[in-house]
Amino acid sequence: MDESSENSYLDETPESLLEQAQYNAQAMMLATISVLDDLGVLTEAWADAVGERFALTWGSEDDWEAEEFLDAMMTNYRSLGATVVSVETDDDTATAVISGFPDEDLTETFGVAAGDAAVFHRVAGVIAKSRGLVWTTELLDEGDLRFTVTSASD
Repeated sequence: MDESSENSYLDETPESLLEQAQYNAQAMMLATISVLDDLGVLTEAWADAVGERFALTWGSEDDWEAEEFLDAMMTNYRSLGATVVSVETDDDTATAVISGFPDEDLTETFGVAAGDAAVFHRVAGVIAKSRGLVWTTELLDEGDLRFTVTSASD
């Protein structure tokens, strides 16, 4: 093997590394859902447990505003490769639409239907609940997703 092919990983741009990391993160999520389903493990229980653990990393358990939480979640979804299509906020409600998550080719590769992949969004719901919020998800036409965040006291 010549030296240039030995170190080709050093030539990757930050943009291509980000794209690879996003693809790998989505693949890990979908592969996990697929394996858990094959093993007969409730994927909802998995998502809830992951959400409980992730909630521990979100700092203090003080209540958050809906807009603040949605902004943090849109940052997370973008980091996983989603495209934020729109965001709307008012006094107590924040709504966003995303596309491109999860990657359709990956869902096919791992044999995970869109509805089954949606279990991942429960993670955000558990985190939201720990911050005094309600997180809802709606699958729209063409695979886009709408997320709505409201105060749990409403």
